[in-house]
Amino acid sequence: MRRLFLVAVVSLLAVTVAFFLHKKHSPHRHEHCSNTDYGHGVTCVSGAGDGGNEVNMTSRTVFYRPTKGHAVIAAAYTCADKDCQKIPATTLAISDNIHDPEPCMIASPHSPFALNETSAGTQKLQEYIWVCPNIPDGITSFTARCSVERGCTYITLTITEWTGLATSDVFDADGGGCSSVQEAKANLSTSTPTRYTNELLYTFMDNTRDLTMTPQPPYHIALQFFPGNIDTAAVVATPGPQTSTTTWSDNDDWYGSIVAIRSASSERAGN
Repeated sequence: MRRLFLVAVVSLLAVTVAFFLHKKHSPHRHEHCSNTDYGHGVTCVSGAGDGGNEVNMTSRTVFYRPTKGHAVIAAAYTCADKDCQKIPATTLAISDNIHDPEPCMIASPHSPFALNETSAGTQKLQEYIWVCPNIPDGITSFTARCSVERGCTYITLTITEWTGLATSDVFDADGGGCSSVQEAKANLSTSTPTRYTNELLYTFMDNTRDLTMTPQPPYHIALQFFPGNIDTAAVVATPGPQTSTTTWSDNDDWYGSIVAIRSASSERAGN
């Protein structure tokens, strides 16, 4: 009887651990924009994302079919090892089913962001945000690919589709941030003030325990394919220092990045 009891306990633990490790594949939460008007002519059409527990990965693919000529924002992060304790020495490139890499995808000025927590989790990640201002025809999937075969861990990729953004010189400021103490909110700020009116401020964030993240006004969810992962966005009319705030229910480690993307109606401050 004791042996049967131990076997049952071990089996239950195995199932619990498997569920925890695979949780970012869970379909129970998938919230995304749906032709959502962000103001000043900017609309978020839709989006998709995927992540998981895989270690020693080469790539992550998200299946999504944008409309030719629309803008696409891709964001991705990776760890180097299963505990996210080593600083990643690899890089990520973004491709699609047409081009590898996709030449229209432009990385933000400081991508990749080195996000090294000094809070309890001490996780070390690398994160990117790219924009394609004019997506080619025939795209059905996007792939974040590691520069070293099987050299990345926990690659996570999100895709959102937009109209009303600038078609050239798309980026203004950007910035990355991570926790120095465990807390129930995150503030992400651009490293320099923005310079243009009517810019799209866009973030990609994660927390360790996958607690459901909630953006604070004026930011809204652009994509949340799993509770602990979130892309948020707001169109901000006035140039200057920019900070987004996201909250959750209990203290946790966190990391993320923020970018300012010019809209079609953006104008240089002072013009």
